[in-house]
Amino acid sequence: MNIPCQLYDFIEIACMYKLEVTAVLDNGEKRSGKALTTVIDRGGSVPTECIQIHIDGIVQNIALNEIAQFHAITDNPHFSSVSF
Repeated sequence: MNIPCQLYDFIEIACMYKLEVTAVLDNGEKRSGKALTTVIDRGGSVPTECIQIHIDGIVQNIALNEIAQFHAITDNPHFSSVSF
């Protein structure tokens, strides 16, 4: 499942400026860290588009289609909170 382009733009902005962000997943779990880049994770049976976030010294992939909300922790002029 793809996300709309206007929502993808917020992911790209967060990565471009290496913003500190919180991703709230569909299951309610929250993951906070520094946004790095987007990648295609080919580890499962279906390739999944992900954002890589540096969390507590570890780079984690978070599937874009599992994000319910995306919050910028770092002050910036582009966005503060987005609902997917």
